[in-house]
This record gives sequence, C-alpha cells and structure tokens, in this order.
Amino acid sequence: MKNHCKITSIVLVLFLCVSMQVLNAQDDFTMRDKMKSFKKIMLMEKLNMNEELSIKFFAGYQQQEEFIKKAYNDLDLALKNLDDLQQSGKGDYEKAIQQVFDKDFAMRKAVIDRMKAMKGILSDKQYAQYILIEHRLLDNLQKMVKQRKNRMK
Repeated sequence: MKNHCKITSIVLVLFLCVSMQVLNAQDDFTMRDKMKSFKKIMLMEKLNMNEELSIKFFAGYQQQEEFIKKAYNDLDLALKNLDDLQQSGKGDYEKAIQQVFDKDFAMRKAVIDRMKAMKGILSDKQYAQYILIEHRLLDNLQKMVKQRKNRMK
C-alpha cells in the first residue's frame, strides 16, 4: 500500500512538472506528447491495469486518438478561416461561425466516442474511474496552475 501511494505521488509530481512546463513551452507539439505520455502513465496507475489489459486499452485508445486528432485539426482550420475572415472584414461570418460550431461539436463527439470505446475493455469500476479521470484532468490541471500562481505572489 505504501509503495502504491509512493508511485502515485511520483506520477502526480511528474505530471505537475510537465503541466507547469506546458505554460512556458515554445514547442507545443513536444509538450503535448509529453503530457500524453504522463496521462498514459497516470491512467495505467489509477486504473490498476496489468500488462495485457494496458496493451488492449491503449491500442483502442490510440485508434480513437487519431479520430480526435483529425477533429482537432479540422476545428483549428475552421478557427483559422474565421480569423482570416475577421481580419479581412469580408465574407460570410454566419457560415464560418457555423463551421467552427460544427467542427467543435465533432471534436467533442470524438472525445466522447473514445470514452465509450473503452467500456468493453475495462471492468465497470475501472471504466467509472476512467470517465472521472478524463473529465477531471483539465480541471485538475487548471487548479494546479492557479495554486502555482498563488504561491508565486
């Protein structure tokens, strides 16, 4: 039990360090990859997965990640198009805004689809924990950043 707490603490400290680096990073892609790696470590630890389960889980996870990446790129392109339109002052704002909404919805759906795809792989208890991790990850990151800012004041 003591070893489990120690491992969890190490993972959380590493995650916090990487999270803080994200704020100062020049290369978003490198930091995004590091964040994904630490997220995977955290998922393995929190979901208490053995090697066989983790291989199966991350194979499905990675497959779904590709859909999310495509949806994210599509959203990014729609946002750039809207930005270009706004800069030029010419064009159909309504259509461009609707495209952003549609691409944002598609990206969010891809994330939910990934969560749903994990249901058949994990036990009910692990699946519930996974859902909580996915939803709380951003909240926890924001809280850590806020705490760091408060300590620096």
